Amino acid sequence: MVANKIGTEDITNIGAFGRLKVTLPDFAAVESAKNLVTRVKSRYPRNDGLTYTTGVDKKTNTLTIEVVRPEDVKRKNKS
Repeated sequence: MVANKIGTEDITNIGAFGRLKVTLPDFAAVESAKNLVTRVKSRYPRNDGLTYTTGVDKKTNTLTIEVVRPEDVKRKNKS
């Protein structure tokens, strides 16, 4: 999907184990959308026990949002 921005409803409408891949106009829009996913995770927790994860392709300004089990989220090592 190509869009200028995404909203809370776009994120909360992703089904269990679903994926939303959106190409945005620039990297600032990608960062903004990624921050929105973080806010949605805390303000609108899913009833099914799943969570959201994001991936960014900087070359194409594409953000991928997936709904996964919390134990499947790969955390970055902050050492």
